[in-house]
Amino acid sequence: MDHETRSDIEPGSSAADAREAHHAAEASPSPEWADAPSTRPPSAGEAICPVCLERIAAGVALCPECGEPTDPPKASVRAPSIPDAPPDASWLSLHWRPLVTIGAILGLISTGGALRYLAPHRFSPSRAATAVPPPTPVCGAPCWSGESCQLGRCVWQRPNDVGHLVDAPSIAGPFQLPKDAFDALPLDRDRFAVALFSGLEVRSARTGEPLSLVSEAPNVRRLYRVGEVVYATSPSRVYVIDAATTRLLKTIELGEAVADIVVGASGRRALASLPEAHAVAILATEYHAEIERIHFGDDAVGPVAVDDSGTRAITTTGQVPQPGQREPSSGGVAYPFDPSRLGSEQDRVRTSMVGNPASALMSPDGTAGFVALRAENTLVPLTWLPSGAVRQEARITTCREPEQIELVRRDRRAIVRCNEGRAIQVFDLSKRELLRAVTFPGRALDMAVAPDGAQAVVALGGDGAGSVALVDLKTYAAKVHPLGGEPTRIRLAPDGGSALALGDRAKVAWVLQ
Repeated sequence: MDHETRSDIEPGSSAADAREAHHAAEASPSPEWADAPSTRPPSAGEAICPVCLERIAAGVALCPECGEPTDPPKASVRAPSIPDAPPDASWLSLHWRPLVTIGAILGLISTGGALRYLAPHRFSPSRAATAVPPPTPVCGAPCWSGESCQLGRCVWQRPNDVGHLVDAPSIAGPFQLPKDAFDALPLDRDRFAVALFSGLEVRSARTGEPLSLVSEAPNVRRLYRVGEVVYATSPSRVYVIDAATTRLLKTIELGEAVADIVVGASGRRALASLPEAHAVAILATEYHAEIERIHFGDDAVGPVAVDDSGTRAITTTGQVPQPGQREPSSGGVAYPFDPSRLGSEQDRVRTSMVGNPASALMSPDGTAGFVALRAENTLVPLTWLPSGAVRQEARITTCREPEQIELVRRDRRAIVRCNEGRAIQVFDLSKRELLRAVTFPGRALDMAVAPDGAQAVVALGGDGAGSVALVDLKTYAAKVHPLGGEPTRIRLAPDGGSALALGDRAKVAWVLQ
């Protein structure tokens, strides 16, 4: 406590009064302290205490103000975690790290820009400005079963496992058949089946000798190939026989004689016409059973045709007369119907066609149908209207007595066989015009089209002799092979590599391979 403070305290004051006076003196310093020497830089002979920062005399070991040493030992001072910058350090030595970081970032950005500038097609027109290539042509109408759309055109794709007869086939036979033989059908290259009263007889295609007899299927009349099985018809039922093992699988009871069986392109449904019942039976080929029967009034229907979808079909009342018989005098009728619907839901569409409609054909897409009038020598096109009705288009003139019309899927054509005309005619189904007519030296009694659509096999009759003609459907060249007898039916194997010519009158058969 200085002298002035001590003089202000009276002798009789207490110690508390002395402290209050001391604090008041510190709170309101005298005018002399306002200009303290510590605010000025130390002069010569003076120093600043490192603890209380008061001015003291230079060289004093202990500060007279705070009593602390003015020069503490160096060992007691710890080194700072971040050293201070050297006093002579340059600006570059103090800032080289951020400069390197900024330089690396700028170098990365510059490299990306240079690579983008040097990229391929950098200066090519933008995709938005590039002309859009024209779309691939598509087919306007749906393609048929077995076709594919290529460059805007439906092209038929030939299956890999089918073919046709060679131009000069080997002919085995004639093989003498029993007198009660009604029909014959090739099973494969080594066997063919014969329909007899006693059952289905299997014979060798090389020697013609009997191999086995399916006696469980008696009184067989006609044979039809349905996939892997054979449908053998009798006066009141259909026998289902495995083609590989010739084992009887099932019997379909129909109660009426079958005139014709047609199988759709999918193979799931078969249509059997029943003339005496005036109906068509719908058969399911998956489990071999009749699922529906469609009646047609008092008309004895016969030939049947169906499209690939199985929703449109045609049946007619025409028939091919036996040799020497007259043409049927009754008027002909064609019935369009839908096999996929129940018999009670069928639209009653009856199309009168005077002229013995002996054969019918449906286009695979179901848009049109064709009926051959044997007595009128014409082909009648039928067109389905949106209302469900059928309209007869302009008739197409054919050769004399058209008895059979078959579909050729390749190039969408149809072949008409004419008996008296001794020819076959090829028609374009799209344009409905005649493409080519191929004539023969004898009557065309039967015809079969190879499964690959490249060949037509025609049975030709003659005066006591006959032959088989092989017609190339691409060049329309015909090669006639004499048989020494008159064939009346032609049956092809499923692969088209072999054929069977059957002579009903002489009860003989020839095998062509």
